[in-house]
Amino acid sequence: MSHQTAPRRGRRVTLLIFLGLVLAALIGGAIYLHQLLGRIHYVDISTTPTLSQEQLDAYLASETEAETNTAPTMDPEDVPFAEHDIQIGGEGSDIVNILLIGQDRREGEPRSRSDSMILCTFQKSAKKLIMTSFLRDTYVKIPGYRKNRLNAAYAAGGMPLLNRTLEENFGVHIDGNVEVDFYQFAEIVDLLGGVELELRADEAQWVNRETGSQLKAGIQLLSGSQALAYARIRKLDADGDFSRTNRQRKVITALLERYRNTSLTEALSLLEQILPKITTDMTEKELLGYAVSLFPMLSGMEVLSQHIPAPDTYVSRRIDNMAVLVADLDANRKILEDTLGGRD
Repeated sequence: MSHQTAPRRGRRVTLLIFLGLVLAALIGGAIYLHQLLGRIHYVDISTTPTLSQEQLDAYLASETEAETNTAPTMDPEDVPFAEHDIQIGGEGSDIVNILLIGQDRREGEPRSRSDSMILCTFQKSAKKLIMTSFLRDTYVKIPGYRKNRLNAAYAAGGMPLLNRTLEENFGVHIDGNVEVDFYQFAEIVDLLGGVELELRADEAQWVNRETGSQLKAGIQLLSGSQALAYARIRKLDADGDFSRTNRQRKVITALLERYRNTSLTEALSLLEQILPKITTDMTEKELLGYAVSLFPMLSGMEVLSQHIPAPDTYVSRRIDNMAVLVADLDANRKILEDTLGGRD
């Protein structure tokens, strides 16, 4: 009897040691992930300060913008606002909508207008990422305020108000926000080793003038400051902000292409440096959940891009001395529903 018991006890001890090692690894991994995600700057959207209409008007009046949108426009004199509800994303959907917010915050300002708004829609079943730039000059209804440019929503009420504005005007549900200012964007590009882009001759000249560089036409490796100057170009093309947002998506696409096959170890090493540069309203639990579900699709993911308002769905107008894009919101909601997908 004792000869049979000893081997069993030995197996039990071995099993307990193995389970102990697994448990220690899991605890260590959980601690590491907690420390990694703890590097991010989190915001509590329930305490986001808001501006009154008068404060918003005063802030916008202090800003000057010389640019106008001169892209081809549609014919109708008056473009209707959307009259029906469309839900793109949200509970029960196969897609995840993460909004990237770029702001040109000046020293001493808690936030400014959202200079760039790129909705990253991950279609999990189709393994697609669709980047949708919302043009900042789009004339929209801002909940609780008078109609204004889309980028004024962020200045007035931060992430929560911008999300509500996008949802009520375009029907997109925002699952979470990631925000960087332009200086942080440049630092992130440098941490990633730069970004390789194909430049036109006039684009290279513009970046050289802004950064004191010696870039040429063709494929070039851009530093963070060079990539920022490239992404902010808006005066070389007749369509102004449309080409500018297209350049922004090109930068993001190029970075994704470069790092889509990155190993988990290398990705974690990069994240240790990048995460302190970003701000989000998502919780650690939400971020971990998205990472688990989205990271595996990165290597084989198809990347597409578009802009809203879409071609032939808006008119350029000057309202209250602002150059704005008055969009056919029903038409743009339908385009978003067709390209991004809705509920299952």
